[in-house]
Amino acid sequence: MFPDLATRVVPLDEIKARFEAANEAETFGWFVENFGHSRERAGQHDKPVPEIHLVTGPVRLEKLVPKSPWILVVDGDLEVAGDIDLSTSPYDISLFVVFGEVRARNLRFSGSACCYVTKSVELTGGCFGDHGDESAELHTARLKARVLMLDGNTGVNATELDAVVFASEGWGLPLHFTSKDVASEVFVPEALKGDSFHEGSVWKLMVSGKDPFLPGALGKLRARHVEAEDRLKPL
Repeated sequence: MFPDLATRVVPLDEIKARFEAANEAETFGWFVENFGHSRERAGQHDKPVPEIHLVTGPVRLEKLVPKSPWILVVDGDLEVAGDIDLSTSPYDISLFVVFGEVRARNLRFSGSACCYVTKSVELTGGCFGDHGDESAELHTARLKARVLMLDGNTGVNATELDAVVFASEGWGLPLHFTSKDVASEVFVPEALKGDSFHEGSVWKLMVSGKDPFLPGALGKLRARHVEAEDRLKPL
């Protein structure tokens, strides 16, 4: 499941101890709830029941693209030279927990990817969340990225957020791009779908190393003063 990681399968009690050691005991209930849902969904759809894979950091990888469903706990920092794609098949509830920091180029959490990073997520590219009606979520203390791009069903909880945000209203996030803006004045034609930008196209451009933004457009959005609510723990 994780060919580039020296993981070992562990019982739930050991994960509980890791949450306690990281001063995250209150959040263990979030893990248990989603762990139960993951097992239920696997049984309903005749799929293997996901095992809990644990690896001790610091961990360094070229990329991380697990095939769902999966449960990965990293006890320590995670550094990925390329991209992290935590996309799942429909309703394959999966869990990604890092007791430390995550550094990568781009990060996507999609479908049923439930993600919790205790310290920070730092990306040189973008953070993308989509199809969150299937449980996809990201919780972290600090998120730093060039852009944060979310569809209308997917949110992020972060105490500190440093990114240009493209998202729907209602998530308590700063909105740098709003309904008053014209997408064609911000994005290259390859990132557009009709009169709007297309999240999937922006993701593909960024992971291929291409810039989805017109020259100077992102800087103008970043310069805007926007307000946001502070949230951290899973709700």
